[in-house]
Amino acid sequence: MFLTYENLLKSMQDQMLTAMTNWQQGTLEAYHAWIKATSHMMPEINFYHEMPTFMQDMLGDPERVVENTYEFAIKIMELQKEFVSEVFDASNMAPLTPLVPRRGVEPRIPASLD
Repeated sequence: MFLTYENLLKSMQDQMLTAMTNWQQGTLEAYHAWIKATSHMMPEINFYHEMPTFMQDMLGDPERVVENTYEFAIKIMELQKEFVSEVFDASNMAPLTPLVPRRGVEPRIPASLD
């Protein structure tokens, strides 16, 4: 396969995702082992449910807070993707520059760079 920036970037992304997945799995396994080994030493307390109701109401449901945060992050990423796409589209309307070809147009390379 011919090495391109796109291929290199994809390979690096795949490696990063694999590393993150492996790290997460290892962390979860260690956490489960720790809980199993120490649970008999800890009192059964659910700090969230032990809080006064008004504090629970102020904090909200922890799972919903996490879900909302990730939904927000996804919306930000979608907005950024749309913005970059529009920047590329605007760039395609600009005059052709010597080293940045537009889609479907053969690039012009200055004689000084040949």
